[in-house]
Amino acid sequence: MQWTVLVVALALILLACDGTTAPTPPDPAHSVPVIRVLDGDSLVVELDSEEIEVRLLGINTPERHECFDSQAKTRAAELAGNRVRLAGSDEDRFGRLLRYVYAEDGTLINQQLVTEGMALALSSGHSLRAEFKAAEATAFQQRIGRWQPDACGPTMRTGARISGLEYDAPGDDARNRNGEWVDIANSGSEPIALDGWGIQDESSSHRFQFPAGFLLAPGTEVRVSSGCGMGSTDHLFWCDQDPVWSNGGDTAYLLDPAGNVVDRFAF
Repeated sequence: MQWTVLVVALALILLACDGTTAPTPPDPAHSVPVIRVLDGDSLVVELDSEEIEVRLLGINTPERHECFDSQAKTRAAELAGNRVRLAGSDEDRFGRLLRYVYAEDGTLINQQLVTEGMALALSSGHSLRAEFKAAEATAFQQRIGRWQPDACGPTMRTGARISGLEYDAPGDDARNRNGEWVDIANSGSEPIALDGWGIQDESSSHRFQFPAGFLLAPGTEVRVSSGCGMGSTDHLFWCDQDPVWSNGGDTAYLLDPAGNVVDRFAF
């Protein structure tokens, strides 16, 4: 009995620390006008006679001028229509409202964009993360939307894949950035020229580009550590000023030169 009480109490503490609660779809009478859609994951609404920017909670769409940004923005505008309903109470560091956004027909736009392959799902910071990540995994498996093999241009047939990832460096991640890393393998029979290839996480800021002229021999791997160092044929360095991978959950994406997502590694 005591263990049962302890487990329930711990679960409640963890839920409180998450800073979010399960969304309750608002009453249709509480919809607000859409002024404009800024991109795939943000829009401006009229709230209390003011124009307020809303960031769709739990998702990320390509940044402006990145592959598939216009498609995501167009689809978000189609789903939003003229009025939406908002659920949530948090703000981000830019003062934008973080909200689950519902269309007038009750569609949860955040999740629908993920389901259609227009957005990637964030692994933390919101109560529907499990549902969103499952929707992303399905969209990736079906190779729809952003996840189409040639979504950003002609695809390249190679054996490149993400073979491993260490997201939790020993000790303090900020002091041991090279203790976290992602491994890229060449499982094919030919060398791969990784010029223009990239790696990114779920955020809008962590981007890695392979150096010009870098070749990955068949049957080999290259480790990309988050910190700085002297690169070699089997070890490269992101040299990011912060740890790249979130210990609470994240996803690594391997992109070819056109921007197509070749592989995905979620944890």
